[in-house]
Amino acid sequence: MPRLLEVDPVEEQDSIEKESWRLGSTDGTPDLSDGGDVNGVRVRPARDKTVTKGRPVARLAYNANGTESQLLLTYEPNGKNHDSAAAYFRKRLCLCCGRGGFKGHQCPQCVKNNCSLCNGSRDPKKIIPCFYRRREDAPFAVPIYGSIDCFLVSCLRRGALGFLTETDMRLHARSNHRMEYQAYVESQAASKVDEVAELRKRVDDLMVSMARGSAQPAAQPEPQKTGRSEAQKEAARKLGASSKATWERRKAKAAA
Repeated sequence: MPRLLEVDPVEEQDSIEKESWRLGSTDGTPDLSDGGDVNGVRVRPARDKTVTKGRPVARLAYNANGTESQLLLTYEPNGKNHDSAAAYFRKRLCLCCGRGGFKGHQCPQCVKNNCSLCNGSRDPKKIIPCFYRRREDAPFAVPIYGSIDCFLVSCLRRGALGFLTETDMRLHARSNHRMEYQAYVESQAASKVDEVAELRKRVDDLMVSMARGSAQPAAQPEPQKTGRSEAQKEAARKLGASSKATWERRKAKAAA
């Protein structure tokens, strides 16, 4: 990862308010312990020398939507002074057609096409800078960090630097932790296979228990008793005897 310039906000206050692109200087003489080019000659570090940190090669900036970007620093031939990436901060973005990277107060694309929306306007509300020194100055800053952590514990994209969606995390993992993410996916797939096998075993056991329950003979219901009780029989005998006596009396009366 390239070393970024540590910007002093006090020193840059004048350049933020005005477009005065003064040169910033690095501390001390140029450090070529990690190698470099000097007047067309390639310099390599000594074999037995401990390599210390080199000079900054880029600085951190922010796009109009608040996303981070690294701008390259341009050094003077002596290697002591750099331009603080002033050329990038002069570039502009057109909000009408979306073209960026041009310099000036008019969008060349809108002027060339005779745009009917802005007519090649110089309005600073439509022609804005491409890059900003502070994220707070970005006009369309959107949240770039979320609560979804990277699957790799040692990754910096965790906690306050998490991802907004699972898709963003997967894209980051596939591009930055390719081998680790492949091993992670394979382990997750293996655990899912084990879960499926366990579910299949439970279903098989359930089917076997159901089959055993259906094979057992069902209990025969007890036959219902249709006979009359003793009281009912006694009442029937009395009714029969009474009916017989009545019949005999009627028969004797008729014979008389």
